Formats: sequence, C-alpha cells, structure tokens
Amino acid sequence: MAYTKAFEEYLKGQDKSINTVSCYIRDAKAFINWYNNRTDYGLDKLIELDLVEYKKYMQNGTDSIITINRKIASVNAFLAWLHREGKVEKELSIKPIKNKETRQYKGLDDRELRKLRAEIHRTGDKMHIAIIEILLGTGIRVSELVDLKLDDIEMTDRKGKIAVLGKGNALRGVPLNKDVRKAIGEYLEVRRESADNHLLIGQRGSLNRNAINLILKKYGDRVGIAITPHKLRHTLGYKLVREGKPITTIQQIFGHDNIQSTNIYTLTIEKDKIEALEGLEW
Repeated sequence: MAYTKAFEEYLKGQDKSINTVSCYIRDAKAFINWYNNRTDYGLDKLIELDLVEYKKYMQNGTDSIITINRKIASVNAFLAWLHREGKVEKELSIKPIKNKETRQYKGLDDRELRKLRAEIHRTGDKMHIAIIEILLGTGIRVSELVDLKLDDIEMTDRKGKIAVLGKGNALRGVPLNKDVRKAIGEYLEVRRESADNHLLIGQRGSLNRNAINLILKKYGDRVGIAITPHKLRHTLGYKLVREGKPITTIQQIFGHDNIQSTNIYTLTIEKDKIEALEGLEW
C-alpha cells in the first residue's frame, strides 16, 4: 500500500479535509484490493477494461448510484495522481453512472422536526438542546460543530455569529438567530469546566462526530425518526429555499464553493406539488 501512503500525503498537501482524505484513501484501497485479487499484474499494467469491470463490480453490489459515483470520483483522483507521478503510462478514468432517478428530499418534514425538537427540549439537557439548535439554525456540518471553540463565538442579547472553518480550510462567518443564541447561552451557564476550549464538552472531554450522531440517534429512536446531522443541514437548506432566500446567500451560509452544491436544496418534493395544485382556482 505504498501508493496509498504517498497519495494520502499528496491529498493533505492539497488542503483537503480529514474526512475527504479518509474517504479518498478508503476508496482507493478498495479498488487496489479488488484489482490485486483478480490479477497478478501491478498497477502499472492497468488497462481500461479493468476499470470497466470494476464499475460493473460496484453496480452489482448494494451501494446506491450516489455512493458508487462518489467512489468513482475517489478512484479517478487516485488514477490521475498515479499518472502525474509517472506510476502509469496513460491516465485512465471511470465514467460516472448517469443517475436517472428523481432526487429525494433528505431532510425532515415539519411534523418530524417538531416532534424531535420537543423531545430534546423536554429533557432539559442544555448541551443536547444546543446541539440541535446550532445544527438546525446554522446548517453547519457535524465536523464543523465539533471543531467549534469558545473563541469562535460572538454573542450579545441582540445578535451573534460563529466563525466556522469549513472544507478546504475556508473560514466563514455564520449569524446566530435568537433560538441558537438562547440555546448556546443557557448551555454555557452549565458547561463543564475544562481547559479544553472546544464548545461541546462531555464527561470525557470534547465531543467527536460519532458522539453527536449517537446523541441525535437516541432522541430519533424515541420518536421513531431517522435523524443525522446532515438531515438537519438539508432541512434548513430546503426551508431557506422555500422561503425565497437568495441561493447565493444560502451558498455562503452553507460554505459551498460551487453553487451547484447549493442547488440540491431547490428540488421539489411531492408535498410541494400537491400544495401547488390543491389551491388552484380557475
């Protein structure tokens, strides 16, 4: 796996996030393992037919088209790096799969959100309340939430904002609405004393992303709702679009380099179509 070690160093030098690097390396290793199990040749003997077979192999599995295309993007990045480094003679790539399926809304509907928020607020756990209000009220990624430090927060009674270090080490400011300010303020009053400057401190120190996932899952299981931090991000993005907020404003809030990433929140769901036609009068 010498190639993947060198590839990993290259990715880190490109200011890729830890999660992105981890994903690329995992997908590259999966490809190399598949290739080594079917041939005695090294990667320098890789041909286009191998890539066609690998694509078929993935399509015969259980992964969704979105997941397969993500893996393809990782492998293509690895193949391009191999060519630049002179490890392979010709730059090869795998064509992504055309997704003809209708995109599905990945957030919560209003009823689900009300149930989940009420369940968390009912416990009175100030840290857990802060977690859902920050995620829902700012749309930040779970990795950005666990990295949030006390020094990143500016708040008064009337306004507030957080400094968020996003993908590609891009720094952006995200305003805090009154619900988020209230949740953070009440949590800070009971926050555990710690030399650690991270905002979210548990019994064993600062929380990691897995801890956030488990906290949300606990409440989701109680009310029968499948919930993740990313679902809350989608919920906010979709709500902002429905309320007519400019797509460029949403792009800056969410920290998207490309506005095409923001456009995923503009899809029309079945409920929208029903509401559009239900009140129609001629």
